[in-house]
Amino acid sequence: MRPAFKISLGVLAVLFIAVYIALNPPRNVPTGALSQQNYRRGPHHVSHQSVSWVDTSRSTMANHEFKGRGSRELKGRIWFPADKEGAPYPLVIYSHGYMSQHKEGEYILDFLASHGYVAVSVDFPLSSGSSPGGAVLADIVNQPGDISFLIDQMLSRTKQVDNLLYGRVDGNRIAALGLSLGGLTTELAAFDAARRDPRIKAAISMAGPSQFLTPEFFESNSIPFMYIGGTVDAIVPYGENAQPIPKKYKNSVLVTLESGSHVGFIDMAPIVFRWFDNPDKLGCVGLMHGLKVAQGSSTGKPLPSLGELIGGPGVDPKASSGACQTREFPRAMRPARQHTLATLAIYSFLESEFSASETTRQEMHEYLVNQLARENQDVTVSVGEPAP
Repeated sequence: MRPAFKISLGVLAVLFIAVYIALNPPRNVPTGALSQQNYRRGPHHVSHQSVSWVDTSRSTMANHEFKGRGSRELKGRIWFPADKEGAPYPLVIYSHGYMSQHKEGEYILDFLASHGYVAVSVDFPLSSGSSPGGAVLADIVNQPGDISFLIDQMLSRTKQVDNLLYGRVDGNRIAALGLSLGGLTTELAAFDAARRDPRIKAAISMAGPSQFLTPEFFESNSIPFMYIGGTVDAIVPYGENAQPIPKKYKNSVLVTLESGSHVGFIDMAPIVFRWFDNPDKLGCVGLMHGLKVAQGSSTGKPLPSLGELIGGPGVDPKASSGACQTREFPRAMRPARQHTLATLAIYSFLESEFSASETTRQEMHEYLVNQLARENQDVTVSVGEPAP
């Protein structure tokens, strides 16, 4: 064999190994026996179904060169157990963040489906990365309606004998879950007096903007609510958004990830940001560019804050502040670790509410509020305080 040929094979082997490592980051294993047990995949094989739905009852507003349309198009995916053992299953509606897409939380939704949940996520018409005219924040006021539409579609299909979802969805066990702007969408769909859907029985916000939501905002509902936040989040700062939640709403659980970032929650983070000290540094560059494009160079007017866009009872627009105001980006938790802890918190919270077994509900509640933090030193869990 020629020396040059040997060298070429060696280079190819190194490149192959490098690509394999990059695309297959090690799966983080939690500490503690209960955490390890709860982090095992469930017994169900997971099936998928692509969806492309059109809500003809509501319109999509104009956006820059996009002239708008008289309907709202929602394309995405459903994750569900392939079998029907234990059906009907609880339903989870996932809402993605600004400039993102419906697979953003796939690592969570796939895990939940393996444990007997049906989950659906779609690209929102004007806040996703593929939005016509570019992603904008202003459509946040319409996204709770998209969640209600998705619930309608899922409940309709579980009644259709010829549909893959026939008999699989339990209309009495519905949860809303979202990240960032999707976390705020979830909060609006669960609690906003004018926009909430009463069919939602539990809600989870991961790093959702919340600083402008007052205790009055949560008074229209009493369902269980969990907020998950990271202490070094540069996009939705922990101190202003996450930390006050237990004092704002008594039926809440706050899960704090020490050194957790914002971008670390997204599905691709363990691959793309595996070797970053803090993925929010790059995330802030992308976010600020997106907001600049959304503003448009011709108007010169500042974009309204999220609090101003939402308005209504329990919303204090003056409490809104901009994202990425910091110049310091402390070293963040590894995204794979962040995924593990977020998955454990979400799964145990949902099981504590939706498990068919009362014993399991009690055990999972105990695990969430006590054992999760005891077994994992980079987590703290706080529960809501009764109103004074």
